[in-house]
Amino acid sequence: MSTSATPGLELLQPTMHGRWEPRRALTLSAARRRTAFVRLLRFIFLTAIAAIIALLAVQLFLGAAGGAPAPSEAVSTDVRMVNPRITGRDEHLTPYALTADVAVRRRDDSSGLTELERPRLDYDFLNTGTNASEVLAQTGTFDPATRILDLFSDVNLNTDNGYSFSSQHARIFLREERVSGESPVTGSGPVGTISADRYEIHEGGNRVIFEGNVHARIVQDRTAPSDGEDQ
Repeated sequence: MSTSATPGLELLQPTMHGRWEPRRALTLSAARRRTAFVRLLRFIFLTAIAAIIALLAVQLFLGAAGGAPAPSEAVSTDVRMVNPRITGRDEHLTPYALTADVAVRRRDDSSGLTELERPRLDYDFLNTGTNASEVLAQTGTFDPATRILDLFSDVNLNTDNGYSFSSQHARIFLREERVSGESPVTGSGPVGTISADRYEIHEGGNRVIFEGNVHARIVQDRTAPSDGEDQ
């Protein structure tokens, strides 16, 4: 009895072995590549989520730490007061009252000056009458530390003994009952008129100094006694 295989089986066996083994190897390789690709996509996705969360956390932290004061500072940079009133006394205990239409204090100004609009000063620095002196100007600055008041633009100073001075600048030292001005001044009073480039008022008005191109006109009392009166 012959042991040779059936011709049909001899042709079928090599063909079956040669076709299925390579396909299996290709299928495993593709699966591995696909698994690696999925892992890579998962890693990229998780990394993107972590980056977004970190960015949001940083923005929230910065907003809570530094974002809140900025709008408050922008809104309230300056301190503004309507119809302010400042009162005090000089070194001789003479009272004064400083008022204005508006007072503004700049927070970014380290000098501490207060800007004034249409300031007024009621100050009985002559201390001789019942009506206090009054100084008016368009603008001014007040230093509370030194008690120095600077007045600018259309400065008018009227004293209680009948004298009136007009200038573009007046610096009033409230502690010393002293006034000085570096702008031209014109004045009038019971004895006449005067003009000069500079002026100073000392000792509460008892001594007035004019400097630079001084021009004065003295008005004399020409009233003569009537007949029958003693000479």
